[in-house]
Amino acid sequence: MTAAIGGFRTNRTFIGDEVNDVFWVESRHTPAMLTLCITGFDVDPTLVTKTIGFEPTSIGRIGEPSPSGRPRTFNGWWHEAEGQRLAGGKQHNDALVRILDNLKGREDRFAELRRSIRPKRVTVYGGLYVPSNQQCGVWLEPDQMKLLAACGVGWGLDLFTAD
Repeated sequence: MTAAIGGFRTNRTFIGDEVNDVFWVESRHTPAMLTLCITGFDVDPTLVTKTIGFEPTSIGRIGEPSPSGRPRTFNGWWHEAEGQRLAGGKQHNDALVRILDNLKGREDRFAELRRSIRPKRVTVYGGLYVPSNQQCGVWLEPDQMKLLAACGVGWGLDLFTAD
């Protein structure tokens, strides 16, 4: 089940009798961007930076106040490629290429991230805004999908009407 909570997107997965909430985004981010999100791990987020070898645009630590003022319930690491609304497939592709440029040659580092830090979620996430009277598409080329898969990175995109 997916829901928006206070402007933040959450993915709720039911496992047995337990409910596990894995927040994709709980920072200043909104769906009006494209961001590499690494969330749901127990170590300090600076260890993610050291492991994968490039800087985040923001981090969050368990217990620190989130933008809503509530204490964070998970650690997170975010690298934002585009902070503005994506209004077309070309803008999405350009932002995705900026993220993929950071992933190239780091496949082993992402494998180490999964082995040693074990985040619950590693994904590229964002939103695409399209006027209701227009058609728009997004695409992933085979080499882009191969790199995302080699790094163990998912991809998600919310679609919105811009009217």
